[in-house]
Amino acid sequence: MTNLLVRDIDPTLKRELEERARAHGRSLSEEAKALIRRGVADEPRDAVALGTRLFKLLPDKWRGDDLVFDLPKDMPEPAEFG
Repeated sequence: MTNLLVRDIDPTLKRELEERARAHGRSLSEEAKALIRRGVADEPRDAVALGTRLFKLLPDKWRGDDLVFDLPKDMPEPAEFG
């Protein structure tokens, strides 16, 4: 195995990396290697990951895990076919 030294890391970035490592139960070094592996992978990210990333772009007030629509009370009944 070889070593890789990364210099001049922004303190905020380092703190975020440490938080991710703790959340995933890994060391700082293992978390960095996992992120590098994912970053250089040739295969595209799956659709779920893309959806999650797009969801995070929305402001909190537009986020939700269900689709609920308020219909006007004076809306006529649908036609019956049969």
